[in-house]
Amino acid sequence: MLRVPQAARLCPPLLFLAALAGCGLSGPAYNAPATTGAAAVDMGFSSFDPPIIHIKAGQTVEWRNTSLITHTVADDAKLADDASHASIPAGATSFNSGDIPAGQVFRYTFTVPGTYKYFCTHHEYDDMVATIVVDLAS
Repeated sequence: MLRVPQAARLCPPLLFLAALAGCGLSGPAYNAPATTGAAAVDMGFSSFDPPIIHIKAGQTVEWRNTSLITHTVADDAKLADDASHASIPAGATSFNSGDIPAGQVFRYTFTVPGTYKYFCTHHEYDDMVATIVVDLAS
């Protein structure tokens, strides 16, 4: 009978945990949200949470990638597979975060009031879409 040493039996679980440690289980997304932000949005495996937020013009939103996979935040209809997943109010400029690795954050300040529909370019097909309503600053 072949005997496997105890150390060899522990190797796969330890290697798995070591791999996870480098895959977004740490980083700024796990710290408290920036105090300058109006709202924080967590990016899960294929969702934005919360899916709808309300802020005032001039406030900043912080997206926090707390999943183990890379995400993006974009409201540019030219990048969307379904144009209804992206919209910006008249006078606003489209934004695209680029890749946000696991454990990282992206911040954007909204200056133009209106409704913004955005999506993750990698997971739009999983309906990873959300909305921000920006009201006039008081």
